[in-house]
Amino acid sequence: MKALDHILRLFAVCALLCAAPAHALGGAPAAPAPEAAPEQALGRSLSHANSYVRIEPIRASVQADYRMRGLLQVGLALDAPHSRTRQTIAERQLWLRDAYSQAMLMYSGRMYRWGDIPDADAIARLLQAETDRLIGPGQATVVLDTVIIHAN
Repeated sequence: MKALDHILRLFAVCALLCAAPAHALGGAPAAPAPEAAPEQALGRSLSHANSYVRIEPIRASVQADYRMRGLLQVGLALDAPHSRTRQTIAERQLWLRDAYSQAMLMYSGRMYRWGDIPDADAIARLLQAETDRLIGPGQATVVLDTVIIHAN
């Protein structure tokens, strides 16, 4: 019984120490974390040029043998040399993401076979076709950053 009381007291002391604010224990309060710049919020930059518009990575499931085997992730940016084109891209961001997601689902469902290396050229062609459809032919160029398969 004495050992149980000792364990309970130790537990109570640990709980009090964990719940106590830092300044009560003699430490300084933690400094607020600096906010990340919008360019850094999406990870590393593809280029420092102003013409590149970073797009969040596009993901699509990869299936084989009637079950999900992994996830295809494509990181990309659009090279749009004209400011008006970059403004159009910003205005149509949601439409672009939807079109890119549909294209990646089509690629992962029909063109990709589990275990193969993803065809970056085919992916770039699909994404460029969607970009030309939504932004206009020749207005922006798709630049792939990464093409990764995350296996389950």
